[in-house]
Amino acid sequence: MHDSVTAKLHDTLKELYHQAIDADKKLTELRGRGQAKFSAVLREDSQFITHADHFMPYVAELAEELELLDMAADEEYQDLLARMVHKIRLLAETMNQFMRLP
Repeated sequence: MHDSVTAKLHDTLKELYHQAIDADKKLTELRGRGQAKFSAVLREDSQFITHADHFMPYVAELAEELELLDMAADEEYQDLLARMVHKIRLLAETMNQFMRLP
């Protein structure tokens, strides 16, 4: 069972990776015009350890967590999975909202 969940998470992270490339490109363009002057994409209470002014470091953190999830014992697997799913959802929603901005 864990293998199929892990495979789906790998696919999701691949999608997030490509979305983060596009979002970071847009951020660079906005900063070039003197916009997007924030210091972190997500709030400090987001459950991410990462605090970056672009999206890719958040995807990298999720990739590291996926490796930990792969090695997790059954008793900690569910907690780690729930936390990871929450973080994926938050990052995906944030990127989608950002990319809809004019």
